[in-house]
Amino acid sequence: MVIGAITYVSLLREPNVSLPHIVGIDKWIHGVMYFLLTLTLLWDSQTLECHYGSNGSNDAPKHKLWWIVFAFSMIYGGFIEVVQELFFYPRTGDWWDWLADCMGVVVGMIVWIIGTRWHARRVAK
Repeated sequence: MVIGAITYVSLLREPNVSLPHIVGIDKWIHGVMYFLLTLTLLWDSQTLECHYGSNGSNDAPKHKLWWIVFAFSMIYGGFIEVVQELFFYPRTGDWWDWLADCMGVVVGMIVWIIGTRWHARRVAK
């Protein structure tokens, strides 16, 4: 659903939403969208790991899924920018938008890693 929502919002020909007059609000929105995408995919990867994963003795499969989420989110952000540029005039692809997407992904990964470590310590007590 998150991927569908991001794709829909990103490919609207002329968004009917007027954004507040805040400097860089467009970039913040990009960052938040990809932050949420990353957290959603990481949550889903954790669910997959719990249901179909290893016996708990090896963290390698979990971390492999994290890298897949990281790479997918980055590539997806770039892909959307290219598709906007090529097929959805008057939308344009923008390197700065992609950079904001990537920052959202990185912040999402950091928040996830810190959160899972905090949770693991809390459960271990």
